[in-house]
Amino acid sequence: MSPFLAAIFLLGLCLANAVNFSTVYEWDKFDFVWPSGADTSIGQIKDEYKPGNVYLSYMAVFGERLFLSLDTYSGIPATLVWLPTSGNSTSPPKLAPFPSWHLHKKDNCDFIQAAKGMKTDTDGRLWVLDDGNKKCPGKIWIFNLLNHDTTERVHQFPDTVVSNSYIRRELREIVLEKTPDDYIAYITDAKSENIVVYSRKTDKSWSIKTPRRKWESLAVSTNTEAKQLYLGRYGSKELYSVSLSELKNEGGSAAVKFIGEWTHQPYRMLIDSANVMYTAFYSWEHISKWNISQPFHEQRLHEVGRAFWPFTFALDTNGTFWMTQRNQSVSAIRHKLLKAAVSKRSNLFSTSAVLTTLAETSGQQQITTESSTSSLRVESTPPPSLTTGEAQNLLGVFFINLSPQSKLIGKTQPRPQSSISLPFLILLQTCHCVAEPEIGKNANLFQAHIDG
Repeated sequence: MSPFLAAIFLLGLCLANAVNFSTVYEWDKFDFVWPSGADTSIGQIKDEYKPGNVYLSYMAVFGERLFLSLDTYSGIPATLVWLPTSGNSTSPPKLAPFPSWHLHKKDNCDFIQAAKGMKTDTDGRLWVLDDGNKKCPGKIWIFNLLNHDTTERVHQFPDTVVSNSYIRRELREIVLEKTPDDYIAYITDAKSENIVVYSRKTDKSWSIKTPRRKWESLAVSTNTEAKQLYLGRYGSKELYSVSLSELKNEGGSAAVKFIGEWTHQPYRMLIDSANVMYTAFYSWEHISKWNISQPFHEQRLHEVGRAFWPFTFALDTNGTFWMTQRNQSVSAIRHKLLKAAVSKRSNLFSTSAVLTTLAETSGQQQITTESSTSSLRVESTPPPSLTTGEAQNLLGVFFINLSPQSKLIGKTQPRPQSSISLPFLILLQTCHCVAEPEIGKNANLFQAHIDG
């Protein structure tokens, strides 16, 4: 095999592991679907609305709708909105208050005040965590999306579970566990040393003590024998876990287990059906991942340019990863809605499949880079991804079988003159473009000595 073809082959390995994000919508600024009529209060809100104050906080997806919570900065007319996941118009959609403008009245405790974390369940409900405000206590809102978005239930937390005092609570995230006869919600309150638990069946909430530790981000894994709740510690890089079974005892305490330490402080976590956790970090413009079935090892997945709290994300039932991305420069703010297939992807991967794909796309497929990301992206559906070990084995087999005279040379051995081309060596050094950066790090430990 010629050095040129070998370089193409390794490039295929890199791209096969890259997540192929496609842009769904882009906004220079957000606008709302304003109501018609003579509602003077809405008219005043519209006049005071400042697009630059829109910060997307949390996301959920169900069917063809995507739900977003907005931080309640000055001039934001609604804290909970939705938009379609697809449309016929080329212009980006406006944000529509959910379920309607009627449910968004400031300082009225019968309405949503500060939507935070949210999740959808498999029975078509949207769960929204409401942090309230100085006048209104914290709540859970449950909407029935299959019944005209009706409010199915509103649960107000007792003061013994979540403080009614606004300065003593800070509700952040909610995740769901489906049991044979119930849905259980797990919630973080960043100002208490507790995990808050809620049962839909009994309409009852309670707190589980975790002394000397406060929590911010959450992710739940129910696709394993030992169901676990993963916890991002408030103000820390540390990651912990706790068995869900320990959280069922009302008024009890839980022994959390230290898992590892991220490179930065996380503010969002999510686990897909393949047991891969996705994490976003404060003040850092990238998303990392970790397969929870393996020892803790952070791997960078996606990166953008300068940004401020740039990401919200969610998974739909088809294994599609939906993500908003905020790019902020001195002169402009730009938002994107992106999507990528990440879950339920096969780990089977073969050399012939790579070569066939490259042959079919040679001269036709363009490899592009976007100014907002450093990741290479192929404008097509990527092949199945490799695990790190599979990729290393495949690289070894590939090098050994390049020709009868090929040799695999380790760094600890003398390094002979190599007849391989410079682009080939550069490719080995720059294979960190993949979603498994460990492959790139190990790839540059080897040289191929190719004769002919």
